[in-house]
Amino acid sequence: MPSTLIDAKIKLFYSLLKNRLVKNSFYTGFALTFIGLVPFTFNFLVARTFGKETLGSINIALSFCLIITIFITNFFGSSANKFLAEYRGRLSLKHFLFVFKIMVYGSIFILSFISLILIWKWSFISKNFSLPYNLIYPIIAYIFLRSFYILFRRALYGMDLVQSYALNEIISDILMLISISYICHSKQEEFLIHSYLISYIIFIIISIRIFFMSFKTLSSKLINEIHFSKKDTIIKFSKYGAVSMIGTAASTGTGYLSIIITGIYLDNADAGLYSAVLTIISILMFIPKLFTQVFLPEFSKLFGENNKEKIIFIIKQSTWLMVGISGFICIPLFLFSVNILSIFGEEFEKANIILRIILPSIFIRMISIPFVSFLSGTKYIIYPNIGGVLIFFVSIFFWLTLVPQFQLKGIAIGYTAGIFIGIGYQIIMAILKIKTFNIKN
Repeated sequence: MPSTLIDAKIKLFYSLLKNRLVKNSFYTGFALTFIGLVPFTFNFLVARTFGKETLGSINIALSFCLIITIFITNFFGSSANKFLAEYRGRLSLKHFLFVFKIMVYGSIFILSFISLILIWKWSFISKNFSLPYNLIYPIIAYIFLRSFYILFRRALYGMDLVQSYALNEIISDILMLISISYICHSKQEEFLIHSYLISYIIFIIISIRIFFMSFKTLSSKLINEIHFSKKDTIIKFSKYGAVSMIGTAASTGTGYLSIIITGIYLDNADAGLYSAVLTIISILMFIPKLFTQVFLPEFSKLFGENNKEKIIFIIKQSTWLMVGISGFICIPLFLFSVNILSIFGEEFEKANIILRIILPSIFIRMISIPFVSFLSGTKYIIYPNIGGVLIFFVSIFFWLTLVPQFQLKGIAIGYTAGIFIGIGYQIIMAILKIKTFNIKN
């Protein structure tokens, strides 16, 4: 290889180390630590204070809420994350502002409609989904606040305000940890969901302040273009959001749905054991979620700039990074699963086989981050979402087939089988498209 080419690659890699991608990864990792502490601490304190039945019951309620919010956040949030970054890359002010408005006003309308349905049919819903009847208004508040927490988080990434987001996340999470500690210490079981509400309210308030403070700086770098079509922007936003919602919601919702199915087919105690496993998994799952938030807007911006050489370079470098991180995290967890689950109490140790069955799926999900971000951030969004749909239906098939006989093991096997097939498909399609992407240009 010519020395000039080697020198060019070295300089490119050095410039990447200095640019916002690495800085954003650092801030994301810092926020990730606190985000991981929230579900872990919540489930740990609930398990230790109230036992596995209460842990199962509250997680069934939260999973019901999260199933609803993922559809909203993956339609409005994913599109906002992509197009805020893309139009920022194209220096387009009107498109940038209009995308932000669609995210906010559209979400408020849909959430209000869902809330009315929940109030109207609450007796039927609470009975069939094992939800406490008296939690209707906290659940509605949770759905609203959780949705805007995710939406504003993605908007901050799309605006390249990752440092501000990280500080906001840390402040909100610290308040959440204080709240849940007090609630468990005072044994006020009926206020468990409220600890999340406090955190989300603080995050939303700080986010609004960040948007106002940063608007002048952001807008000064963009051009108030003459040619602007609201109709075309809505169509692009809706197409991307719909495809992203179907696939990503199907993929992400699989974990939440598994808890609900556990509560329906088994009991709250089993749901509590499974929730303890997912507590460990949830910490790991924020790695693909948050690193995707770093890579996806970066790929969208580079795609808007038509900088395809840099896109390919980032994919190659980040793939090896994620393989190393995945192995470093997942192997010790597999070997010491009994010891790790014992921190929730001795009654949770028997769930170690469930954790071991699920861990390989987390490994493959982590190493898929660069590939899925490439597909989602450019023009191949359909493929990650086909993979998401595969995850959903494969998992459902295995659950219906295996849960009656194998119970919790059936839940874990179905979860892992869905991930392997769906994520495997996404990785294969990304590799094929990267080759085409590279050859054509």
